[in-house]
Amino acid sequence: MKPGLAILLCAVFLSSCAPALYYQPAKTQPDVSKVVYARGVPALRTTVQGCEVVAELSSKGEKDMSLNLYIRNNSDSAFTFEPGQVEVHGYNMMGQKKPYRVFTAEEYIHWKNTRDAIIAGVAIVATVATVAIIANNTKGSDSKAGNANYYASENGAEVFVDVLNLAYDITWWMAWTIPDSVDEMPPPPESSPDFLLREHTLYPGDAVQGIVKLRADAGYKNKILVEVPVNGVYTRFVFDRSKHVH
Repeated sequence: MKPGLAILLCAVFLSSCAPALYYQPAKTQPDVSKVVYARGVPALRTTVQGCEVVAELSSKGEKDMSLNLYIRNNSDSAFTFEPGQVEVHGYNMMGQKKPYRVFTAEEYIHWKNTRDAIIAGVAIVATVATVAIIANNTKGSDSKAGNANYYASENGAEVFVDVLNLAYDITWWMAWTIPDSVDEMPPPPESSPDFLLREHTLYPGDAVQGIVKLRADAGYKNKILVEVPVNGVYTRFVFDRSKHVH
């Protein structure tokens, strides 16, 4: 295998194995909010314009971030939530801020498919190169055995790509809903099969849950401001520290 190819494949592998992190809510919040926990991970919960909003921020590696949102419309009017209007800014140690990239579901799927195709291509090229070297250096080896190794490695590349898929707990919302319910627990929120949030109209009593994917700047993660559009206004959350998920 060529040294450059090996280095690239190693870098991709290490990136995929980066530990999952969750971000601690800052002690001082711009809006009145409460820290709640699910699976031992903190999130921020607030009520704005008659709507309940919960936000949890996590990442894998330095740039790949997930904003987990739950929104329930307890008001008497309908509104449309648009994930593309979410705004996220990161601050560096000097207090300077920079916007993060906020993906719509369609943008993220396109970006991820492109990225996965590159990763799979690198893995397969590396596998072919390795098999060719083994075949050239091993006399009298069975060609079918070589093909078996190739296909096993190729399948391994597919599994490796699958590791990058979203992992999501659909019962996340129940962690704080059950303790607060008095007479009857509200119905579960709407969610997409891939758990990515999309434009969604919430009528009174409706709820939605899912992930907005972000692309962060590693140098601007000392503090993170998240602004979520809800029923005509923005509600704001601040996260300031990350911690390994065990």
